[in-house]
Amino acid sequence: MAEPVERSGEDGFTTVQYVATIALTMVLLVLFANVLVDLYARAAIRDALDEGVRAAAPRLGDSQVCQERADEVVSGLLHGPFGRDVNIECETEGGVVRARARGSLASWLPGVAPPWHVALQAEMRVEQ
Repeated sequence: MAEPVERSGEDGFTTVQYVATIALTMVLLVLFANVLVDLYARAAIRDALDEGVRAAAPRLGDSQVCQERADEVVSGLLHGPFGRDVNIECETEGGVVRARARGSLASWLPGVAPPWHVALQAEMRVEQ
């Protein structure tokens, strides 16, 4: 008959280094995911600006049309509170319709990473 194997008493023992490594890995994964989401949001805002100026250019540069279209695109691509700190403004000046977005995208780990600041602009000549 086989003899029972003695155990060293370390079953389920986790070292401090292991726990620290797992915690750091999780933080890095969250930071990476935050960067990806911020890149998506930046692209969505850029698309909204482009759509706004495209909608206003054939209508003699009506800045209200630009604003409405840009807001519609942003609300369709960025749901919930994400991107609410970004302000989009449209104006027409000198035959050019211009849309600007300024603001910031909040960090998921405020103590570790700063917010991503957004300052984008799109413009198009008004069709005569």
